[in-house]
Amino acid sequence: MSSLESRLERLEGYHEIKNVMGCRAYYHSAGRHELEINELWSSKEDVVFEAEDWGAWVTRKAVWRAYVEGNPFPGGTEGLLIEHHLTTEVLEIAEDGLTAKGVWLSPGHETFPVPGEKLPKAHWSWLKYAVDFRKEDGKWKIWHLHVFTIFRTPYNMDWAEVAYNRPPYFPEDGLPMESVGKVDRGVSFNEPYHPERAPKMQPAPPEPYKTWKDTWSATDFYVCPK
Repeated sequence: MSSLESRLERLEGYHEIKNVMGCRAYYHSAGRHELEINELWSSKEDVVFEAEDWGAWVTRKAVWRAYVEGNPFPGGTEGLLIEHHLTTEVLEIAEDGLTAKGVWLSPGHETFPVPGEKLPKAHWSWLKYAVDFRKEDGKWKIWHLHVFTIFRTPYNMDWAEVAYNRPPYFPEDGLPMESVGKVDRGVSFNEPYHPERAPKMQPAPPEPYKTWKDTWSATDFYVCPK
């Protein structure tokens, strides 16, 4: 492959990866996690999904069970409004063209029903994403997905106050919602904002790399590259 062909392939790859993550945001907003997994994720069994303070599911079957079958707010849920926008991406495709890495900041908001409450609860929900991608049959697919909490707060409360006074209807810190079920392993890293804690650069923006063996996974356990 010529140098020009290689450059064009990489440019096309960057565009395709952005579309993959954009489609994921739309599917998630509609509660259509089954479309996300079937269309955007790797078909191989070694996928990993780490969700904020819950921990990680480390096989495709486990991700499907928790994220699709256990989705507490599937498509058609009345009162549901979830949007997580994607900004400030940093993307790197490996020199061999087989894998890629990306990070995003994600300002967003969520509105979901709460048992016993007349109206759904509205929140600001800001996140960060670290994602590894793998090329399969000429298409870029999600391989490892790590969601980090920046803050989540009711729309009428500030995040500094919520750091000390967690709303009682929020899931207990580190405890997945009942429908989602148990995780396969614990949290590698998740530190939401707290007035008594300094920020860490997690996830670290990816740097150029040659092959997968030269880098780390977005869901590696207790990995802090910088």
